[in-house]
Amino acid sequence: MGLGATMWAIALAAAVFALCWLRERRPRTFGEVRLFPYVPVMMVCLVLILGLLAHLLGLLTGQPIGSPR
Repeated sequence: MGLGATMWAIALAAAVFALCWLRERRPRTFGEVRLFPYVPVMMVCLVLILGLLAHLLGLLTGQPIGSPR
């Protein structure tokens, strides 16, 4: 994955995270059940963002993350 695709993927994951965060913060009426699990989607987006940031760091420095050297 190149630099541009990585940046787009980070932006998309951050946008989905922000949308889920906004939807989760909406007040709900008593007894109403949410039909979409926003918190697990936020956690998946957060893990994806962290992984993509590590990949971006590897792209920018030219050194793979986690190499023994």
